[in-house]
Amino acid sequence: MKIINTFSKDEEIANAVSHMVGATLALISAVVLIMHGIKTKSPIVITSFAIFGAGLVIMYTVSSIYHALHNNKAKQVFQILDHSAIYILIAASYTPFLLLVVKSKAGYIIFFIQWLICIFGIAFKSLCVEKYVLFSTLLYIVMGWMIMFVWGDLIANISQQSLILLFIGGILYTLGTIFYMWNWFKYHHFIWHIFVLLGSVAHFFAVYLLV
Repeated sequence: MKIINTFSKDEEIANAVSHMVGATLALISAVVLIMHGIKTKSPIVITSFAIFGAGLVIMYTVSSIYHALHNNKAKQVFQILDHSAIYILIAASYTPFLLLVVKSKAGYIIFFIQWLICIFGIAFKSLCVEKYVLFSTLLYIVMGWMIMFVWGDLIANISQQSLILLFIGGILYTLGTIFYMWNWFKYHHFIWHIFVLLGSVAHFFAVYLLV
C-alpha cells in the first residue's frame, strides 16, 4: 500500500494545523450540541446530536493525525482511517435531519442507505485506498446530495435558517472536492480543508437550530 498523496513538509503542516483547529472546534461543537439536546429531554434529539458531534470529532481528529504523521507505515494506516472518516461524517451529518426533521418512511430508508454506504465505503477504502479516487470522491458527493430524495419532507418541516445553512454547507463541501481532486498546484489540499471546515460550521448551526 502506498500514500496516494505526497505533500511537501509545509503543505502537511498546513493540512495538519487546519484540521487540528477543526478537531478542537468539533469537540466544542459536540459538547454544545449534546448540552443543547439534553435541554429537550428527548432521547432521539440527544442521540442524533451526539452522533453528528461524534462524526465531526472523528473526522477532524483522524485527519489531523494523518497529516501530522511522518512514519510511513502509521501514515498508511491513518490514510485509510482519514478517507473512511469522511463517510462517517456524511452519514452522521444526515442523522439529525432524517430522524428529527424528515421523519418519514423515505427518510428512514435514506438513513439506512447512508449508513450502509458508510460501511461499504470504509470496507472499500480498507481494501484499495490508493485506487479509484475519482469513484470514492463521487460516492462522497452522491451521499451528500441524497437529501434531494426527501426534499419535500425536509422543507415541509425545517426552519428557513436551518435549510439555508444545510444548503450552504452542502455547496461548500461539494466545491471543496474540486480542490481535493485538482491536485496540480501547491496547497490544494489545504484549500479543500478550509472548505470542509466552513461546511462543517454551516452544518453545526443548521443542526443546532433544529430544536
